[in-house]
Amino acid sequence: MHSMPVSAARVPQLERLNATPGTRVLFYDPTGSQYKLPTYPWKWAPKNLKTRRQLAALGLRPGGQAPVAQILWRRGGRVAYLYDVTRALPKRTPTRKQLAALDKAQRVRRMKRSAS
Repeated sequence: MHSMPVSAARVPQLERLNATPGTRVLFYDPTGSQYKLPTYPWKWAPKNLKTRRQLAALGLRPGGQAPVAQILWRRGGRVAYLYDVTRALPKRTPTRKQLAALDKAQRVRRMKRSAS
C-alpha cells in the first residue's frame, strides 16, 4: 500500500519509548497494521513525508499519488495525510484564461457579498 520500506519508516526514539515497560506511544504504527496506513504522532513523521500544505509551500503537489502515511492527533479525531516528497510533482501554473476566470468569479463574489 505504501512505497516506503517498513524499516526506513521507524523512528528510533519512539521505538525505545514503546519498548519501555508501562509506556506506549499513541498513534505510532509505522507498519500500518493497526490504522491501515503507517501512522505517526504529531510532529514525528519522517522528513521525506509532507502534508499537502507543506508540499504547496515547497512549490509541489501530490501529483496523483495516494497518501503513503498519516499523522493522528487529538485522540484520533484529527488526521493529516502524508505524501512522499520524492514522488511529488511541481505545481501547475494556471493559464491566462484560468486566471481571467478566477478574477471574474472573485469580482462576482465580492459584488454579492456587498449587496447583502
